[in-house]
Amino acid sequence: MAKLRMRSLPLALLALIGIAASGVTASSPSPREGAPAASHSPSPPSDEVELICHTDNPAECYPKVFVATDEFQVVHEDQDLPKGLHVRLDVQTGRKMAKINIPDEVNPALEGLPVDKAMVIVEPNEAEEGDPQPPPKIPANAPGYEPVGKIKEPKNPNSEEGGAFYRSLSVLKKGLNIDEALEMLEDISHDIYYGLKIAEDYDTMRQLFCLANTPAIFEDTDDTVTVLSRARVAALTIGSAVQNNPKALDEIEKHWVKLQSEKCPGSEETLGTATFRLVPPPSSVAKKNDPSLAKVRISAISGLLKNDAIRKEFLANGGMELLLEVLVGTEDPDWEPAQKKVGFLILDNFLDEDMGAALGEWPREGQAKDAECASKSVIHKDCWDWHAQQLAKRFKSEKGHWSADLLKKLKEQRKANGAVKRKGRKEEL
Repeated sequence: MAKLRMRSLPLALLALIGIAASGVTASSPSPREGAPAASHSPSPPSDEVELICHTDNPAECYPKVFVATDEFQVVHEDQDLPKGLHVRLDVQTGRKMAKINIPDEVNPALEGLPVDKAMVIVEPNEAEEGDPQPPPKIPANAPGYEPVGKIKEPKNPNSEEGGAFYRSLSVLKKGLNIDEALEMLEDISHDIYYGLKIAEDYDTMRQLFCLANTPAIFEDTDDTVTVLSRARVAALTIGSAVQNNPKALDEIEKHWVKLQSEKCPGSEETLGTATFRLVPPPSSVAKKNDPSLAKVRISAISGLLKNDAIRKEFLANGGMELLLEVLVGTEDPDWEPAQKKVGFLILDNFLDEDMGAALGEWPREGQAKDAECASKSVIHKDCWDWHAQQLAKRFKSEKGHWSADLLKKLKEQRKANGAVKRKGRKEEL
């Protein structure tokens, strides 16, 4: 197909094109008698009109800005529609038509039809207000309710976009020239349909998880720039695929048992550990950590934790302690965006019910005394509350800072969960 081109053609040529396209002849009906000509006709056009041409045939061109007349005409999808026109839409075909708006115009098809002026009286319910109503009966063997609904396929899955998507999946799985394939997948993963297709393919998800969580992201080598770039795009793709896409998240859950036991090339850790590691492991020789990459990986983790099974696995394997290491491990300003992401991850998944958090799962472990936490040289999960207090104090001067909300919600949830102090005393809030 020829590429779309914009042309500016003289008005005379535009008129010839309009006549050829619409079939207007000298016998066309004249405007309605008595209608004011000034209000029904479009404003005088300029000497040149910008056209849209999808082919090399000038007769198939049409104005970029829709030119209205007294009769309904088809509005092309790529035309600009001026305001104030009478527009109608065919809900069956999606075709849009427009013409000049005539106030008080009467549809001839409705003329002479009777008008029903009857009144309908609604009888009040016999049951008094406040009486409990029995719940509706669910028929036997009724299918389970599915809140997500069906994800529609694209209108043309074999289009150029669809073809590029499946080629990118193939390239990524084979480990060939993956940079272009990664960019394509990241760009299209925002679409619910393609996000689901990415999540359904185990080999693709394995490759994405390996690229995003390779131990090489903590090392300083000649390939560091390439490694960090690929890790960033892979993490973005995972996060985009599962964002607001419960079915894609369900597909990853199906892979999770197998996926978390995988070991990627050059890694001594399984993916179940590497995926949630946000700081260099103790075995790392050249310890390096990029805060911008950490922020993207945290976003991907937050999306994964919306799944019950993955979230429980995360908690069981010390995931909250790994988050704490990022949250309070440094006061470097470069890390503040990543620390903010951690704060909202905790709120959205564990503490804030309004954001869909699963309340009651965390915090549940006991906490050490403040004096004991202050004397410790290492970050420990028994000092979560103390560290949260120190973080809120650090940003106390910043009104509305997220750390204050984190501390408040943490205290509320700890009280609701009945977590206790290590020495057997109830948490003092």
